[in-house]
Amino acid sequence: MNSKITGALMALAALTVVVFAAGCIGTADQTAQVNDTVNVYYTLTLEDGTVRETNVGESPLTFVLGSGQMIKGFDEAVVGMKPGETKIVVLPPEKAYGEYNKSAQVTLPLQAVEESTSEEIVPGLQFNLYDGYRGQVFLCEIITINKDDETVDIAVNHQLAGKTLTFEITLDSIGEKSA
Repeated sequence: MNSKITGALMALAALTVVVFAAGCIGTADQTAQVNDTVNVYYTLTLEDGTVRETNVGESPLTFVLGSGQMIKGFDEAVVGMKPGETKIVVLPPEKAYGEYNKSAQVTLPLQAVEESTSEEIVPGLQFNLYDGYRGQVFLCEIITINKDDETVDIAVNHQLAGKTLTFEITLDSIGEKSA
């Protein structure tokens, strides 16, 4: 075999190994599939047009597609996207954080609720409660006040429960497949 051809083939093989070893497998003709590690930029907008959060101009969000790390509708929107592609999706509550659910209740000490809001503690009061363990803020609603044991029954939902959300998503790159 011609030594120039052999040399070129060996160089191509070496380049292929380096590219795959680096995880740079997201080319413009590939599409994001379940179990791919993807990097995305997004902007989340509420129904009234308020931008709730964005990572545009910052680091991309990295997650394994279809692993349950993201809300269902976000995952579904990214599947099939190509690197560099941008799309806008409108997610109803069932594809986002679910419907608001008054029966999702927990009992908390009255003192913990008093520390979370300056409002009068009455049934129907809604307030935000930060869960330091999960690093999330939940929308809470007082259902009943138990004066005898100084506790409060509250409905706990994600802050965005019951809301229709609009995401503008740009797939930055596709990394390695997860097992």
